[in-house]
Amino acid sequence: MDDLTDTPRPTPPGPGPAVHPPRLRHPSVGAALARDRLGIPAVVFFVLAQVAPLTVAAGVLPTFWAVTGITGAPIVFAAVAAVLAVFCVGYLGLARVITHAGGIYAFTTRGLGRPAGVATALVAVGTYNLLQVALFGMLGPATASLVTDLTGRTFPWWAYSLLAWGIVAVLGVRDVRLSGRVLAVLSTAEILLLVVLSVAGFLHPAGGVADTSTLSPQCRGRWPSTTAPPTSPPWRASRGR
Repeated sequence: MDDLTDTPRPTPPGPGPAVHPPRLRHPSVGAALARDRLGIPAVVFFVLAQVAPLTVAAGVLPTFWAVTGITGAPIVFAAVAAVLAVFCVGYLGLARVITHAGGIYAFTTRGLGRPAGVATALVAVGTYNLLQVALFGMLGPATASLVTDLTGRTFPWWAYSLLAWGIVAVLGVRDVRLSGRVLAVLSTAEILLLVVLSVAGFLHPAGGVADTSTLSPQCRGRWPSTTAPPTSPPWRASRGR
């Protein structure tokens, strides 16, 4: 078997060692990873689900503001988008040459060898699993609070986390097209929700005015009321007190 494809290597002519037939994958794996099973719309929704716009808006941004006090987060998103735009050029170029479902493992293996590819895959799997645990931990309390507000009934937060984990586990062993349909519905719903929230925020901003002063370099990404004048840095103001 080739290192980065599922195609058996050609059998050398003439006498030689016995050639063993390629090992067959489990039927469920073959059904889930069959070639051309996912269309462009399904791939798009998979990518949108990985970006998780609602998770960023409801979880990452509030935490970012609470920890740093910096409200100029849109500048950070713009900078990261610029870096990813440069990264995508090379990534798409590799994808045209290396047709393999292994993703970053396949790219790293082709360029740096199998040990580096395996190490990269282990880091990626470990990181995504840690992220998954954190997301289940965030989903449970958020869902419990929402259900209590809507129905008045209280359930432990871990019950919702276990329910979500079970749904993800079932979808993970089913046909990949089913996961694509579920992600399409959820991604569309969260994008529509964010659009409604954004429009409502512009039409009815806090204080009655849509303030963009936090994007000004003079404000250093903070609210003007909490920003010291440029001639008096925050550390000097604190010393004067």
